[in-house]
Amino acid sequence: MVFWTAIKNKLKRIIPGSRDYLDKKLKTVENRLKDLSNKWKSCDNKLKTLDNRSYELEQINRRQEKLLQEILQISKSQAKAIEELKQYIGREFQRRDNWGKRAEEISRSADGRPIWVIKCPAPEGPERIRWGDHAYAAALKKYLDRLGIHTVVDAKEDWDCEENADVVIVLRGCHFYRPDRRNKKCIYIMWNISHPEMVTPEEYELYDIVCICSYHYVREIAERVKVPVLPLLQCTDTEIFYPSQEEPETYENEYVFIGNSRGVARRCVVWASQDKLPLKIWGGGWTTILGDNRTIVQDTSIENSQIPEIYRSSKATLNDHWKDMLDCHFVNNRIFDALACGLPTISDCSDELKEIFPDAVLYYETKEDFDQCIHTLETDYASVKKKVAEQWPLIKEKYSFEARARELVEIVEKYGKKNK
Repeated sequence: MVFWTAIKNKLKRIIPGSRDYLDKKLKTVENRLKDLSNKWKSCDNKLKTLDNRSYELEQINRRQEKLLQEILQISKSQAKAIEELKQYIGREFQRRDNWGKRAEEISRSADGRPIWVIKCPAPEGPERIRWGDHAYAAALKKYLDRLGIHTVVDAKEDWDCEENADVVIVLRGCHFYRPDRRNKKCIYIMWNISHPEMVTPEEYELYDIVCICSYHYVREIAERVKVPVLPLLQCTDTEIFYPSQEEPETYENEYVFIGNSRGVARRCVVWASQDKLPLKIWGGGWTTILGDNRTIVQDTSIENSQIPEIYRSSKATLNDHWKDMLDCHFVNNRIFDALACGLPTISDCSDELKEIFPDAVLYYETKEDFDQCIHTLETDYASVKKKVAEQWPLIKEKYSFEARARELVEIVEKYGKKNK
């Protein structure tokens, strides 16, 4: 106000006119200055808005560029997936074309011998070496061939191929197989070696003969199905898994475990890791579970042919079973492989396993049991080792693939014709 009063007084001296006139003129000028000030503020705000919009546009452009890169990457992935699909379809058409030729080729190769086909759950290709089922099928084939049978192993991709077989043996683990009843002469055998909770009585009924890896579970299933249900336990290849001729003075490995994590914290491995036992692991899926102790993993996979030497050069192995296998008294083949090599074994227990090996295996149910097993090994190893060594004749006679091949031939002779 002081400023405008001074301006007015100055103007009154140099501009003639009434006081009201000057006041009105000055008021007009004042209003215009305010208007200009408001317009300036408005322009300033608009400039700020433009700056913000410019920044937003820049961000939008960046997001668009990133999105474009993602679209290009997706496009490349789609193109790759399409190419892989084309290759897969091409292989499948070729596979099915070959299926039509295989029956005659196999019949010619058999040259009058009976044709048996083993349906193995392992996939074809190099990755099959990671599947214990592949080694299982290969061992069974070896001993069946020695009995005068022409044996063919079908990978999972060839399960639908019909080779005009006399006998088909399905190694039933995770995968379902439906017998092809167009082959009227064929005898279909399921050998349920794992995952019994996945197999229904209706599935068992699809087969002519059912073999199960547990005496206890055979008794349960036999009451629920009409087809013959017979015990046929897991086993080992005693030409590969056998004890050392001489006991080493020192062991290359202390405790070992060969197996994948299966996506769960397998108790015996976790306990051993937590207790900082000198454990070495061969198997996949352990990195996250073991955390800082993951350095004990030697490799994520191992070929079956390499396992015996590891067992023969180790002090002891850990073992456990899938829960349903334990509940149904299925004894896994790791037990037979390890004991055949003379390797002391620490394992969870079932009644059937204890009946087979009452005191040759160190058993645990709780962490306290596990600790006691370790204590026994560390304080009385010679005694434990001696009990394991005594199992070799029993394993060779009753729990070898050679024995299982003979049993299968006897089963087909006894039950095959009755069910045709």
